[in-house]
Amino acid sequence: MNTAAKPTEKVCMVVHEHFPRDFRVRREARALVKAGLEVTIISLKEPGQPFYEYWMGFEIIRLPVKRHRGSPLAVYMAEYLSFAWMAAYLVALLHSVRRFRVVHVHTPPDFLVMAGWFTKIVGSRLVLDIHDLTPELYASRFGSRGGKVVQRLYEMVELGSCKYADKVVTTTDAFRDRLIARGVAAEKIMVVSNYPDPDLFGIGLRPRIKRKKKDHFIIMHHGTMLHRYGQDILLEAFEKVLEIVPNARLELYGRGDLLPKLEQWVLERKLFDKIRFFGEVPQEEIVKALEQADLCVVPNRTDAIMELAFPTKLLEAIHMGCPVVASATRLVADTFDPGTVRLVEPGDPHALYEALVDLATNPGTRSRLARQAKKTAERFSWEREQNKLVDLYAELGCRIGGDAL
Repeated sequence: MNTAAKPTEKVCMVVHEHFPRDFRVRREARALVKAGLEVTIISLKEPGQPFYEYWMGFEIIRLPVKRHRGSPLAVYMAEYLSFAWMAAYLVALLHSVRRFRVVHVHTPPDFLVMAGWFTKIVGSRLVLDIHDLTPELYASRFGSRGGKVVQRLYEMVELGSCKYADKVVTTTDAFRDRLIARGVAAEKIMVVSNYPDPDLFGIGLRPRIKRKKKDHFIIMHHGTMLHRYGQDILLEAFEKVLEIVPNARLELYGRGDLLPKLEQWVLERKLFDKIRFFGEVPQEEIVKALEQADLCVVPNRTDAIMELAFPTKLLEAIHMGCPVVASATRLVADTFDPGTVRLVEPGDPHALYEALVDLATNPGTRSRLARQAKKTAERFSWEREQNKLVDLYAELGCRIGGDAL
C-alpha cells in the first residue's frame, strides 16, 4: 500500500500593488496557507524591498515596475501593460516547476487576468478577484474624459476578463449586481467581503487605552489619500473644530495622490502642530492608533465607485471600539443606523464639522456609539469569508488540508 503523502497544491496570486501593503491579498493568502495550500505572490517591488521573500508562510516575488501615482492615463496604461507582460512571463516560467493548480489574479487592471493565459491553456484554473469595478474607478479618477466610448471599452474589457476566468470573486453584493447587469453569469461570481483581520482587529482583543483627561482630543483617519476619500474635506472641517475644541489633534495615516496637496494646505495655515501626517505604517500601528483615538473619521465623497464600495477602515475602527463619523454613502447608510455610526452628508464639510464638535463635547454620546457599533461589528466576520474562499478552491479541484478555519 502506498502511504506517501500527496503533494501540496500550489497557488499563484498576481497583484499590481506593493505587497504586503495590499491587505486583502494578505488575508486571502493566509487563509489559503491555513487550508494547506502553497501560495506564491507576484507583486510590485518598492525601493528597499527584496525581489524574493518568504513571509508568513508564503513566498513573494516582486517585479521592478515603478508606480506612477497621479500620472496621466497613458502613463498608467504603460505601467499596467509592463507589469502584466512581466507577470505573464513569470507565471508561465514558475508553472514549469511548481505546477500551479490555481492562478488567482487581483484587479485592477482587469486585463491582468491574461497573466494566467498559459497556465489556463495547460489545465490550471483561473480566478479573477475584482477589488474595484474598473469602469466606475476610471470615472472617479478621470471624470468624463474619453466619453462613452472609453467607458464602454472598459466595460467590454471587464466583461471579457470575467468570461475568460473560471471564477470571479468580488468584494460587495453591489459590485456583484453591477457585474451581472453587464453580462457576467451570476453563478460564476462569489462575494468575499473585505472584513478586518481578526488577528489584529479582533472584537474585544485588547481593552481600549484610557488616556488622562489633560491629553489632546485625538481624531484619526487612515487609508489611501485620494480625492474620492475626502481627506481635504476632513481638514476643512477640522480647522473649524479647533475654534470650539482647541485641544483637538488630527492624525492621518496613509499616502496617495492627494497627500502633497494636504501637506501644503496644512503648511499654509500653519497647523502643523495640530495636524500630523504619519505616512504609510504597518497595520499593527493602525491598531495602536485606534486604541488611543477618541474618534475615527471616514469622510468619503460620493461618486460612481464610492456608492458601491464599503470602507474596511470603518469596520476596523468599530472592531477596536472607536466611535466613528462617516459619510452616508449608499452601502454605509444601508448598513449602519445613526445610533451605531454618526452619519453625515458626503462632501459637506459643515455637516462633518457639526458632527465632530458634537461628539468631541459629548463623551457619553461617543461611548454609546462605540458600544452599539461593537455589537454590530460581530456581523462582519472574516472567518466566514475566508471559509467561502477555501470552499471555492475546493470547488476548483484543490485538496484542502492544514489547519481548520
